Amino acid sequence: MTCHAQVVGSWHGDLRVSPTYALPLVLHVSETAEGYRASLDSPDQNAEGIVVDEFVFQPDSLMVRWQSESIGARFQGTLQGDTIKGLFAQRGLFAPLNLVRGEYKKVEEQLPYQVTEVKIPSADVVLSGTLTEPLEGKATTAILLVAGSGPNDRDSKIGPHKPLFDIADYLTREGYAVLRYDKRGVGHSTCTFYASMLSDFEADVEAALTYLHSQGKYQKVGVIGHSEGGLLAQMVAADSPSLVDFIVLLAAPGVNGIETIVFQNQVMMADLIEPDKWDAFGEVTEELFGKIAYHSTSRASDSLLIAEYFDRVLPLVKEERRIETERVVQSEEYRRNMIGAISSPFYKGFLRTDPSIYLPRITCPILALNGSKDMQVEAKRNLSQIKSLATSSPTVTVKELEGLNHLFIPANSGHPSEYLFLPPGFSLEALSTLLNWLHQQHL
Repeated sequence: MTCHAQVVGSWHGDLRVSPTYALPLVLHVSETAEGYRASLDSPDQNAEGIVVDEFVFQPDSLMVRWQSESIGARFQGTLQGDTIKGLFAQRGLFAPLNLVRGEYKKVEEQLPYQVTEVKIPSADVVLSGTLTEPLEGKATTAILLVAGSGPNDRDSKIGPHKPLFDIADYLTREGYAVLRYDKRGVGHSTCTFYASMLSDFEADVEAALTYLHSQGKYQKVGVIGHSEGGLLAQMVAADSPSLVDFIVLLAAPGVNGIETIVFQNQVMMADLIEPDKWDAFGEVTEELFGKIAYHSTSRASDSLLIAEYFDRVLPLVKEERRIETERVVQSEEYRRNMIGAISSPFYKGFLRTDPSIYLPRITCPILALNGSKDMQVEAKRNLSQIKSLATSSPTVTVKELEGLNHLFIPANSGHPSEYLFLPPGFSLEALSTLLNWLHQQHL
């Protein structure tokens, strides 16, 4: 067999990303008239055919590289018969990876932890959730996962992504008990989601924490909240400190609701507004949401405010995009959907939220993480605010993780429109950062 033929085919191996978890990877190599072609599968992340940007093969060694910002990885190894022994590197992760020749066959894994379906009463609703606990040894720390805004289930499923499942699986394998639940009105939880207020969701977090405390076997109980879930973690830690021993804020707001929504609107309109009119757009948008939050009292007044807003915004749009934009924003369907959203009690309540009310009153340790490409909760501004406002916490750790989006996935632009096209899987760097912090807190 020639050295070229030796490398052609499928190779698979396990990338150990923690002491208790290995991620299976499959490398496919073919040879064409133009040279080698290669791709990668990550079965546990439901990702197939991740194209290799650079493949270099010499008689005894090979180098594989994914140059795109969404992957940013490299594997270098030596060929030894039917094995490639090497090192895999990706965004701060450096780990041995040995690949063996042959087709990968997924073995249905018997989870190394116990899975229990639970029902949690909360005021007039019943929350349905999943509690995962290690099989070997007792977990001394329990963690509640709280999803972000919108009707999220216990996994916080968005297309192929299941961020809360990924976190729960990782932490349970590391020895923690983890509870996650369907938000009220979602999945198997009762009630109506769209009739709920932020205070209702806070009550649900408190109910879930009370459930964990009632088990009588955990020395410490904390909350990991993503996005709006991070805001709820702040609220509960401030209002019910006896329930919370620590909180982790993942892409959580440190600024008020109006500033958060203004930033999100700026992201959506980034390609439409004239560069020299950017500040004017921000001012008009902030004024609109301020009026909606504190002055508008009816759907009719919301409708008038929206009409006035677009009358002021359209002149700021690039001339070549103005007619198209005007057609969209003046359509009956667009106006109806927008007014329906901003007129809801929940939306107006969110606009009035302000972490400065909660963060100074939190007396437990805080970890706050954001991705540098988060286009929903801007990293630097929010992390800075969390750090400066949490004056009563014994320790506040903030970290911006390079290249990650709002879902903590390696991203290209970070824009929400690309979420469905990115390979699933919560960032290993983010998970290891979280785990290291928990260990540092002796949790």
